[in-house]
Amino acid sequence: MLKARYIIFFLFAIFCLTPAAGQAEMAKKNVLYLNSYHRGYKWSDDIFDGVRSVLEAGPYKIDLQIEYMDIKKYRYEDVTGMLLHLYMEKFRGERFDVVLVSDNDAFNFATYYREELFPGVPLVFCGVNALTPRDLEVGNLAGVVENFDLSLTLDVARRLHPDKRHMVVVGDASTAGLAIKRQIEDAVPRYEPQLVVDYWTHLSLPDVLERVRRLPPDTFLFFIPYYQTMGNNFYTAEEVMAAIYANSSVPIYTAWEFLIGHGAVGGRVLSGYQHGQAAAGMVLEILGGKSVDDIPVDHEYAGDFVFDYNVMDRLNLTEDMLPEGSRIINAPKAFYELPKELFWTIMVSFALLLVVTVFLIFAMLARRKVERKIKDQLAFQETLMDTVPQLLAWKDMNGRYLGVNRAFAEFFGYKDSAFVVSKTTREVIVDSEYATWAFNADQQAMRDPEAVRKVRRKLEDGAGNQGWLEISKVPIRDQSGRVVGLLSTAENITKEHNLEKQLLQSQKMEAIGTLAGGIAHDFNNILTSIINSTELALGDVEPDSVTRRDLERVLKAARRGGRVVKQILAFSRPSTEGFRSTDVGAVVSEALGFLEASMPSNIAVRSLVAPSLSCVLADPTQLHQVAMNLFTNAFHALREQGGVIEARVEQVLLDEDEAGVIGLNHGWHVRLTIEDNGPGIPPEIVDKIFDPFFSTKDKTEGTGLGLAVVHGIVRSHKGGLQVSPRIGGGTVFEVYLPRADEADAECQAPASDRARQGGHILFVEDDEDQLDATPRLLEVMGYQVTPVRSPESALALVRMSPCPFDLLITDYDMPGLSGTQLARRVGDLVPLLPVILVSGREDAAMAASDLPNIRQVVIKPYDKDDLATAIASALAVAG
Repeated sequence: MLKARYIIFFLFAIFCLTPAAGQAEMAKKNVLYLNSYHRGYKWSDDIFDGVRSVLEAGPYKIDLQIEYMDIKKYRYEDVTGMLLHLYMEKFRGERFDVVLVSDNDAFNFATYYREELFPGVPLVFCGVNALTPRDLEVGNLAGVVENFDLSLTLDVARRLHPDKRHMVVVGDASTAGLAIKRQIEDAVPRYEPQLVVDYWTHLSLPDVLERVRRLPPDTFLFFIPYYQTMGNNFYTAEEVMAAIYANSSVPIYTAWEFLIGHGAVGGRVLSGYQHGQAAAGMVLEILGGKSVDDIPVDHEYAGDFVFDYNVMDRLNLTEDMLPEGSRIINAPKAFYELPKELFWTIMVSFALLLVVTVFLIFAMLARRKVERKIKDQLAFQETLMDTVPQLLAWKDMNGRYLGVNRAFAEFFGYKDSAFVVSKTTREVIVDSEYATWAFNADQQAMRDPEAVRKVRRKLEDGAGNQGWLEISKVPIRDQSGRVVGLLSTAENITKEHNLEKQLLQSQKMEAIGTLAGGIAHDFNNILTSIINSTELALGDVEPDSVTRRDLERVLKAARRGGRVVKQILAFSRPSTEGFRSTDVGAVVSEALGFLEASMPSNIAVRSLVAPSLSCVLADPTQLHQVAMNLFTNAFHALREQGGVIEARVEQVLLDEDEAGVIGLNHGWHVRLTIEDNGPGIPPEIVDKIFDPFFSTKDKTEGTGLGLAVVHGIVRSHKGGLQVSPRIGGGTVFEVYLPRADEADAECQAPASDRARQGGHILFVEDDEDQLDATPRLLEVMGYQVTPVRSPESALALVRMSPCPFDLLITDYDMPGLSGTQLARRVGDLVPLLPVILVSGREDAAMAASDLPNIRQVVIKPYDKDDLATAIASALAVAG
């Protein structure tokens, strides 16, 4: 008896161990499965299920590597290069026994790049449409052609709907879609002219829905599966068909089984599952040693007649109208009456199960109650954490994350907050400098709870953008007061930080502007006197004398001082005088012309001006100054080692977030980009480069006003300015100018008539030096001049009849009456007497804009040429 037991035990052990031993001896094979589309697309999912069902039942232990090309969402031409580079790196050192591909795009990709990716490896395909003999010439391949019999579906459709004379084929322009279209075009001629066929292959879903609503009743649709992308939403072929079905009253037919049940009547349909099984069978044959060239390509038509009961009911179609052997889905279940014996057996069994269930319910009731309470608390805690807009994270004593809220995950580029659990800061945050600081701050906060409170730090977010966080860290304690972890809270203050920088810069400009405006008038009066007196003195000395050279240096220095004052006023109180519809590209091209003429050979200048740019409302002279200042800065950065200066002018659309960072309104803008590949701007001085009088150059090379002037001009044009480091080294300046709503591209040319020679000028000026120097200068120019110190004296002279003067030149800032008030009273007395307004303030032009008799405004300091040009223009207009 004991011996018999040993024999039974031995046989049982052999029986149990035999499968394991067989499993251990299974040969391992590597198979690459390249799918044209994506996981979740029903057709390719069915193919994969069919493949897996056969391979798992085969005699090999197969390592199946799956790659999705995602061509339904992204254009084949756009991703081919990236996929090739990815696969070459990914498959480097890999050796596959067989490569299996599904659908046209994967087939085209695999055959075209076969030698680069997997040379000599047999290729098995399935789901490929419109395969030609030329496609098979590459050899070393086998597979199953996606060959559907359109004629069988059309015959059924015409028999079920004898009044239909028009078929519309709805699909897309993908590789597979166009291949299916060619198959349909080959089958359609036998039905013409009784059947008219149209193709909708390049329409968006809204266009398709609009058209199907207006289809005549003699029409039916044939649907080719396609994937529709609208904005950030992706619609599967099933969703597209369901939408068409909901918006149409005509029948829909198809040749793919996975679409039945979403609005199609039915048809002779292909099964992706069967395609996958057939292809996997060929793979097993190849793995078994059979030559791929001995396996014929399967061109046979496949599929079954499948119809949807719900759609048939809508169209009043009955089952007896269908082809023999048709399969119907969604048919109502037939009700059958159960025998009494079976009924009572079920009822007794149910009663016994009910009693057992009641006992189990009472036994588990307390446990369920506790579990529910815990789950509710955890769910509430998670909801609460995700609702908080601040970035929250909590760690253990080893610095590993125990959890984060949604705001934290989104800021650092993670879709699921669970991804960061159990990871350290260095593994989660790509900014290494911030990660080092965070580690040290964690240790410090655990020792001193007050150490890290509202600390501002700069870092990169998950998208690589620079941001600012205001961070606090506190230790987490258990009930006994022992530190068990750390809680970090952070406020995203990027926008607030940028606004603070803009406010600080504006305050600096306002302070300098207040100072500049206060001294400009008096200083310009002084410079005007110096310039005019020097020009008079130059006429009294010998041309080659030392005295003349000294006077010329005085004149040059005075003019330079005038330019400095104008620069100060330009960035502090930029004038809008001269604003008109301006082509930024033309201004930049003109500045580049000046730049290239003086550029050394070791510096290359490149430019790209986009065509059809919109105009901006601007002063071309001020924009020219902006371009020249930025070009000059780039030149100074490159003059020692050489390099490239690149200028681009283009039109961009800023959304609310992008525009908010720059301080602009969202919408269309013209962007001027000037970049160089020089050493770049050190990070520690980036925030100072727009400050007035800040400069890293030698004092003989500049005043430190260049970028401050650029900032002031851009601000006066209601634009924005950004500076950023260039990838690879260098600096990028970007100027944004709002597009003009109504821009007149044609500019009026200035008058070219010559003024008459000579004339009598009434000169009004309260400054003693100018009252002495300027009239003498005018007399040298050939005019008769009557100088007066007060506006009241000038009015008395003008009242003389007839008026003895041809022109009035008056200062703007005078005691009693201002220059504009004097011009208004003179205009009442002698309307045709032209007036030239002279001022040291840029805002004088605005004050004179509504007085028609003020023909010219001359800004101090001015020289003889400036004065002559203004007089000639005023007298020419008056004449």
